[in-house]
Amino acid sequence: MPKCSLVIDLGFGDAGKGLTTDFLASQHPEENLVVRFSGGHQIGHTVSTEALTHTFSNFGSATLLGVPTYYSEHTTIFPPAVLGEGEFLKSYQPKLYFHPLTMVTTFYDIAFNRAIEKQQHHGSCGLGFGTTIARNKAEIFFYANDLQFDWVVKQRLESIKNYYETCLESQPKAVQDYYKNELKDYNEAYFIESCLGFQKFYSIASLSDLADQFEHFIFEGSQGVLLDTQHGFHPHTTWSYTTSKNAIQLIKSHLKTISEIDIYYVTRCYQTRHGNGPMAETEAVILQNNENEANVTNEFQGGFRTQALDAELLNYALTCDAIHHQDLNHKKYLVISCLDQLPQFSYANLLQKLDVKFNTVYGSYGPKRQDIKRISLK
Repeated sequence: MPKCSLVIDLGFGDAGKGLTTDFLASQHPEENLVVRFSGGHQIGHTVSTEALTHTFSNFGSATLLGVPTYYSEHTTIFPPAVLGEGEFLKSYQPKLYFHPLTMVTTFYDIAFNRAIEKQQHHGSCGLGFGTTIARNKAEIFFYANDLQFDWVVKQRLESIKNYYETCLESQPKAVQDYYKNELKDYNEAYFIESCLGFQKFYSIASLSDLADQFEHFIFEGSQGVLLDTQHGFHPHTTWSYTTSKNAIQLIKSHLKTISEIDIYYVTRCYQTRHGNGPMAETEAVILQNNENEANVTNEFQGGFRTQALDAELLNYALTCDAIHHQDLNHKKYLVISCLDQLPQFSYANLLQKLDVKFNTVYGSYGPKRQDIKRISLK
């Protein structure tokens, strides 16, 4: 019988979900399907092999192993980005499945996101994820199912354009001007062409349609529990459930013959936060071997910050996630990443402070899947 593995970040993101997903998929790649159940095209999960280091945004983090990716109705896609990344990865024969109601991001969503973020400074990625979710909540829809129909795509874009023009009426002139400036070089014909051009990379399907085709469903989370729309700290949160909430819902609805559920909780051995928002007031850390850090300062997210871990925050995140699977039998695992960057870190001391007992603890001592080792708890 098939099984499920859930990869959940216990912090503010950037803990090693891509590395963990790649590691889990490497056991039997031909049996796996990666399931994206939260977030969308704004994520950046870095995977390193001997041949390539790549940051995945539009394909699952096991793509280099030939594992396909399923996007649920809780996620977003941005066709030009999918097309670009798909072409870059074409030698790996990347394959996507989209739920028909996977939400589509447009340049209008991105422009409005960036214009608003310049005023609010909440720490957005500036890629239109939150504005896409908000637009759908306002019932101005654009779905993966629509992408198959050229005339429908054009009508959706016209509706979305009109929606944001109405939204701008209540915004300061600075927001209006920034929005217009973002769109000054916008080529709608190119966007429509990308909607047609990337069809070679995907199929429309429900997770139920795929239930009998795979033995291992790896649910690759986005961001972290401490950014969750329910459990994070407003206004510096994401527009998504980053706990196991959506994954559990999908399993119950579509994968009813699952034999086991394993939850892999991931944390770096130090606290991180990319962009604005609170962090636990712990001491500074001096890192080593982090010259290739994939998270860098950018215009919208801001700086990448690091401090020592706070066990209380990890316990908080674990209790938040537990709320969503109290009625399920499952095993819990802990993955502590970046141990090569903080040689003085004591995982034994951390485990004593955590309220959850894990079936197994893994440590990552480098950026590749082979750098993940089982940690002895004796």
